[in-house]
Amino acid sequence: MAFKKPTGKSFEELLIERGLLTKEKLQDLLTKITKEKKSLEQLLLESGFSEEKIAAIKAEYLGYEFVDLSSYPQPPVDLLKHIKPAYAKNYKVVPVKYEDEVLTIAMVEPRDFMALDEVIRLYRDSKFRIKDSKVVMTTSKQLFSAIEKFYAIPKDEVGMGNILSQLAETYRPEIEVAEVAREDATENSAPIVMLANKIVEEAFQKRTSDIHIEPALDHLRVRYRVDGELAEVMRVPRYAQDALITRFKIMSDMRIDERRQPQDGRIDFTKYNPAVEIDLRVSTVPTPHGEDVVMRILDKKSSILSLDMLGFNEHNMKLDREAISAPYGILLHVGPTGSGKTTALYAALKSLDTSNVKIVTAEDPVEYTLGGQIIQSNVNPAAGYTFAKAIRAFMRHDPDIILIGEIRDIETAKTAVEASLTGHLVFSTLHTNDAIGTVTRLTEMGIEPYLVADSLLLVCAQRLMRRICKKCKESYIVTDEEVEMAKGDIKPGTTLYRGKGCDACEGTGYKGRTGIYEVLAMNKQLRSLLIKEASTEELRKTAIETGMLTLRQDAIEKALTGVSTIEEVVSSTLAEG
Repeated sequence: MAFKKPTGKSFEELLIERGLLTKEKLQDLLTKITKEKKSLEQLLLESGFSEEKIAAIKAEYLGYEFVDLSSYPQPPVDLLKHIKPAYAKNYKVVPVKYEDEVLTIAMVEPRDFMALDEVIRLYRDSKFRIKDSKVVMTTSKQLFSAIEKFYAIPKDEVGMGNILSQLAETYRPEIEVAEVAREDATENSAPIVMLANKIVEEAFQKRTSDIHIEPALDHLRVRYRVDGELAEVMRVPRYAQDALITRFKIMSDMRIDERRQPQDGRIDFTKYNPAVEIDLRVSTVPTPHGEDVVMRILDKKSSILSLDMLGFNEHNMKLDREAISAPYGILLHVGPTGSGKTTALYAALKSLDTSNVKIVTAEDPVEYTLGGQIIQSNVNPAAGYTFAKAIRAFMRHDPDIILIGEIRDIETAKTAVEASLTGHLVFSTLHTNDAIGTVTRLTEMGIEPYLVADSLLLVCAQRLMRRICKKCKESYIVTDEEVEMAKGDIKPGTTLYRGKGCDACEGTGYKGRTGIYEVLAMNKQLRSLLIKEASTEELRKTAIETGMLTLRQDAIEKALTGVSTIEEVVSSTLAEG
């Protein structure tokens, strides 16, 4: 970030040094700050000082250049079209210059780092190359006047319709500011109830997986995660924060008098809108500015994906189907939170749900009802019902297949191995980064290598990548920058694919997600190495030699076949070598 070096003097010292105030007058104003609960800047304006003079001294104090936007040249349309006028006014920010890969942004409050980061992200996402950014300060009055002037439609040279279409072409939906009067800021008031419902309903319409309600210093931020990407959609006034969060806690059957401890709950949203058939898994965490709330949307009407809809290529699908058809053993799906592990496990169970097998699950919590003949159970660690206890109970229930939501500790790991060695097919998850790392993680947890070798059938490491929007997909020749970015995995002259951005994908070029997989099927060579306690590198080398495709290889394949982009490959996987 480019800015001038601050003077090292306080704002008050500069006011006196520049002749705006005497020491006596400053002391009077400082006394009023406590009595009237106003900022020094507010009192200066009320005392008749011009906004320009105050802003210029504030800029000097903070170390930013102060500019007069009334005489600033008109920015090009290509620069303006990525920020809506309403967005610019709301956050008091407007891009004014792009030169030598430096983006210059005019702001009234340069310390609003969230607004600044969002503007820079919008331009980076729109393929602008930004090596640096520069913030200049101005006044609210000048900024609003400049926005009116910059976004005005010229009457000559270019037709109105053409300019309008250019400006609208890649705009993103503006961030809404919730309108709630102070007197209505109570958890059961109609405006707060309507706002809470609206946040959930609009999230569902936008295919959101998670809703984030995040307290900040001067407002409450609402963000939606769509196709794995978080985007801010709304800001709620600070005075309405507690009322809105309390409303969600009431809907979740949480304790509204407890704000110092994390809580978990669940919302059956059909109680509030019968047309929106979803549940929400709700979690709160205390922060210095209030409780942070995250709500995972669980669509009751969405069908469980089948195995062939998950994004497995032919090779990996063959390995997976062979493993799940085995009579006993352990199959593990691994990866970070939100990588599709539960979806993949549910798809496997649905494919195995027939009249001649009994399937039981222990989950924390049950996210979707699988139906059929599958028996699902919620663990409750607080009541002593752990994953390990669930497995022991299941083994007395004569099951054929057992799903354990997660292997978190040595007790669960040992019990899962025991179940697999006594004739059960066991599915579970682990939070590890890759397939080989999972094998060594089990031995590090305390499972004897020979037991891992005897019980483990398959490890599937996975991630999710955004899919290119089918409505606006286009082909192009890879750029030199992308060749460099791919670290040798893409050769010059290669044809790749991307989304131009359209109404169907809301201008992002992406719609939906697909999985990428690293499927490690245990074989004689690997079992032998494992019993001999071979190193991770020896195991990995043998796994690749005997047919394992890495996450990176699967991701590259999806870029070459037009399923996703090279940007998604780079952001989802690590280069090998």
